[in-house]
Amino acid sequence: MKSNKIFVTLRRVALIVIILALFFCVSKVFERKTVNGAWNYSLKVNGFTNEPEESMDIIGYGSSHMYCTVNPVHIYETYGLRSYVLATQQQPVDATYYYIKESLETQSPEVLVLEALMFTVTNDVVTEGVAHDAVDPFPFGWNKLMMINALNTEDAKENYYVNFLKYHSRWKELTRQDFDFSWKKETDPTHGYVFLTDANPNSMSQISYDDVEEVAILERFEKVFLDIVQLAKENDTEVLLLVAPYNVGEEELGRYKYLHRLAEENGVKVLDLNEEFDATGISNDTDFYDSGHLNAAGSEKASAYIVDYIKDNYEIAPNDVDDDHLWQEDIEYYHKELQAE
Repeated sequence: MKSNKIFVTLRRVALIVIILALFFCVSKVFERKTVNGAWNYSLKVNGFTNEPEESMDIIGYGSSHMYCTVNPVHIYETYGLRSYVLATQQQPVDATYYYIKESLETQSPEVLVLEALMFTVTNDVVTEGVAHDAVDPFPFGWNKLMMINALNTEDAKENYYVNFLKYHSRWKELTRQDFDFSWKKETDPTHGYVFLTDANPNSMSQISYDDVEEVAILERFEKVFLDIVQLAKENDTEVLLLVAPYNVGEEELGRYKYLHRLAEENGVKVLDLNEEFDATGISNDTDFYDSGHLNAAGSEKASAYIVDYIKDNYEIAPNDVDDDHLWQEDIEYYHKELQAE
């Protein structure tokens, strides 16, 4: 009798496991995926998991200002350094923390480049689309669960823990691509960079903080920044705070000045490309996609300036990884895309 009860219990457990597995698979089919085009977050974030372990020299994190500024393929072609950009649109700072934490489980970069924009915003409520862009492509695991819990989202967290609740109505939109998961095994040929080639005139000029009064950033954002600095120390890596070139509003300058001081007081170097705009060689006529983002030509100039700064201020040398043939393929892809535009 006892053995029969054990057998029945095991059958029930097995049935529950099968049902959960099927539910997980169905959820992945219904989940919104971006694997094509410039803003293919699903491929970019997932592609990082397919990179060789302990291969990255530099990893960048943050919002669209990061993924339009740091160009890993150009960096490798010019300097031989391997880099990746783990950025999503308006990436919430809480998400950035867990992106860093997750990436440090498989990589030991010399420098983490942390883009500053989202630490200066004044609203910590994360919109639904922004949250899903950060959460959905992130690998399932403890860090993902903790990230969801940390985000101050405008909708229910259940939609992120079980995103079938969000996407179940997509059944009319499903295409063959939703059932094709071959991209899960691929790397991103631009290594997280968003490839933009259109050039639109901009009116940016170099800024100075001399006459700017500090304005405190949100207290919660300051705590996350300090948590990132501590996480980097625990993993024996350095943080570089990057301000990407864009038309900064007057009300933002005080918060950037505050963030400068906060970083420097905690041993974090700051590279503000708005403050050093003239030295970068970036042109308002040819190098901007819009007033807030660089195109490919601008990203090459910005990336060169950033890497020169890193080489001058940190001890860094290329990792000894046998993947040069893969990067050469990505370089060919990159130049083919440039010529096609």
